[in-house]
Amino acid sequence: NNMWSGQFTDDKQQQGPSAVNMWSGQSADAQQQQSSSADNDVYLASDVFGHTAYLDGLVSKINITSALEEMQTELAAIPATEKVAMDQVRRLKPQLLDDKHVLQFLWAENFKAPDAAKRLARYWDDRYKLFGPVKFCLPMSLKGALKDDSLALSRGYVQLLPETDTAGRAVVYIDWSSHEPSVGYSEESMHRVFWYMVHVAIEDLNVLQRGIVMLIYPQEARLDQFDHSLWTTISESCKKSLPVRWRSTHIVHPNRFFSIIHPVFMSSLPKDVQDRVVVHSGTKMKVLANLLRYCLPWDRIPSEIGGCIDLDFEKWLTERMVKEDQASCQKPSASMPSSVLGPVLGGDASATTAPGALGVQTMSSVPDQMLSADGSDAIESGQKQQCLGNNVNKFLMNLSQSSHTAKAGNGTAPFAAGNSDIKPAVAKGPSLIVKSGRKSDPRMDQAVQAKLDDPSLTLLDALRRGGFIFPSFDDNSTPQYTVVDSDNVKITQRKNQLLRRIRSAKKKAGLG
Repeated sequence: NNMWSGQFTDDKQQQGPSAVNMWSGQSADAQQQQSSSADNDVYLASDVFGHTAYLDGLVSKINITSALEEMQTELAAIPATEKVAMDQVRRLKPQLLDDKHVLQFLWAENFKAPDAAKRLARYWDDRYKLFGPVKFCLPMSLKGALKDDSLALSRGYVQLLPETDTAGRAVVYIDWSSHEPSVGYSEESMHRVFWYMVHVAIEDLNVLQRGIVMLIYPQEARLDQFDHSLWTTISESCKKSLPVRWRSTHIVHPNRFFSIIHPVFMSSLPKDVQDRVVVHSGTKMKVLANLLRYCLPWDRIPSEIGGCIDLDFEKWLTERMVKEDQASCQKPSASMPSSVLGPVLGGDASATTAPGALGVQTMSSVPDQMLSADGSDAIESGQKQQCLGNNVNKFLMNLSQSSHTAKAGNGTAPFAAGNSDIKPAVAKGPSLIVKSGRKSDPRMDQAVQAKLDDPSLTLLDALRRGGFIFPSFDDNSTPQYTVVDSDNVKITQRKNQLLRRIRSAKKKAGLG
């Protein structure tokens, strides 16, 4: 069926514009409608397959000054009732609405100023509703707008892969089996985590132009871990408010229950986005071959789905916090220099990043470009060193408190401008000691050690030695995909966790 193979988009690409005038007696209006439809099909196929020639053509036609002026005109024409939050930002923190911010929305709408203006107004309205009046103007950072969402963040449900696909698009990886709201976080908290990851992605200036793709892995998830309400809000944000172009979504290795939730999942997506969803099933080699056609080679996807990237989310969080601390210690200039816009608009070839180098122009480099005109640093090197150690351990080790503070974070207290700037505590020593943010399950620790001590052990025996109990498991007759442990976690998920931990332990020990 088309919904499983992506054949529908393939067929559209093969037809192309040549199928437009197959009837000779059409009216001018009908031909124009069909021509527009054919153009949309071409753009659709280009987005799904990563063919970006039309984006390169768009860059050559952009007049940045005219685009920003037109944008301001369109923003002024929006009724005041539809931009209340944006007007509040303009009064409280006008620097948040600088040219760099406005450009993000122009890129998201291919420089169509009327659509970009509406998206910008919706963005701030949605940001106000999602983050609340106290946090919506805070920096989109771990210690800023995300300060109450560490529990949802720590699940690793939403992750940004370290490299873009070969078309230069950021890849947002989503593991449905990591979604466990029963541990104490809310749907809104996980939605805020998704917003944060998108904002991290668009710090790479090329991603503003190329957009993002989603890679969803549902194989180890339970039926109850599919959250229709969450996906409805996420898809609405991608479609209508977030400042990035959502190019396509790839669902990899669906499990048995996916045929049940597939219609529900599709219904949560806007109609014009549904054609951008491709489901990849079959053997690992078949799936890898299919993903390659969509600019997702095996060396840029996680090992869980057959790739070669071992994700270490706790390490990513630690490094991310260090980057944000560095950025918070640098003083931006009053206006945005052309050196920041150049890489986006193709004006400075030497500054652009090659596809795949996600993060080259991110937190650590863009603020350097935004220093004072003489290039001097805004602070002394000693102050920078202090910022590197700001509360990393505190953030990572206080996850259990987030479920209590999250409710307070979205309260109705009036916004106070004095609370908008985070003032991090200064580290007492120059060294940075990073510990795990989540306390690991001692049973899994013992299972890892058992397997390392005796490589001949099966994964099941190692799990049992660690203390996991599988009450309904009969070694001879019970299908493993039906077995859960005493915590109601599938045995296949436990085995995957064990394999990941073993790989991580060997890598740290230098054993390959």
